[in-house]
Amino acid sequence: MQGQKKLSFSALALSVWTAALAESLEPGVSLRGMLLYGVLGALLLTGISAVLCVCWQQTAVRQVWLFAAVLGLLAEAFRTAMQAQSVCRQEFHSMAMLGLLPLLLWAGCRIPLSGWDAPARVLWWFVLLGEGLCLAGIAGQMEWSHLLEPDAVQLARLPRVPLYAEYLLWPLLIEEPAPRRVLFLPWLTFFAQVCLAGGICLVFGGTDYPEQELLRAWSVGIFSRMDALLLLIWLTCAVFRIGFLCAAAGELWKKAANCRKGAAG
Repeated sequence: MQGQKKLSFSALALSVWTAALAESLEPGVSLRGMLLYGVLGALLLTGISAVLCVCWQQTAVRQVWLFAAVLGLLAEAFRTAMQAQSVCRQEFHSMAMLGLLPLLLWAGCRIPLSGWDAPARVLWWFVLLGEGLCLAGIAGQMEWSHLLEPDAVQLARLPRVPLYAEYLLWPLLIEEPAPRRVLFLPWLTFFAQVCLAGGICLVFGGTDYPEQELLRAWSVGIFSRMDALLLLIWLTCAVFRIGFLCAAAGELWKKAANCRKGAAG
């Protein structure tokens, strides 16, 4: 059971959820297209993840694959950092994320994977709270008739299916058989994007709007900039994802170094 303690499902799920909410919806993609092709994409990625899980656990992992996995995780962390910096610059006119990067790299190197489970569980409560507040604020502006409009049902373009490193590389971080629910991480991404596209479609009548517009539509007469609070919750999750991916990359780097020592010995 030691492997399961190293990598928790809560941390993996929060990392994937954070990345999925940052994905921009492509213009011209209808909600119907998101549902149909999103299901097919999630099925395909689940199958690929299951096959790779069996391959990683039943065959000896070569050193070159471990180094490639490290690069993949660091690339995901860099992309999340750039997305977070873009939000900071556009919404808060701040460059704070660039200043946090050295600290996040240090935290990723110093904190083991088991240390990211407790923060993930706490952040999940903030995520649920933020989504509940967002839903309460836009519920009065939703028009179910928008789902029958041409922009919501026509299949003008195929949606992009996101691929994250967590789908493929988590078996390398687990020494024991993992819970089966880990295989359903692509469905978590699908659910996040469908909820986002559905909210935009119900409020605006189409998906050709930035995600921030859905947050700005929030209004119950309490806060004038509730979107700032929701963005801060996502930024906190983005900080978590960057540190978590750096910790995972550090774990794989240690495994690659051990493989190299074993081969040399």
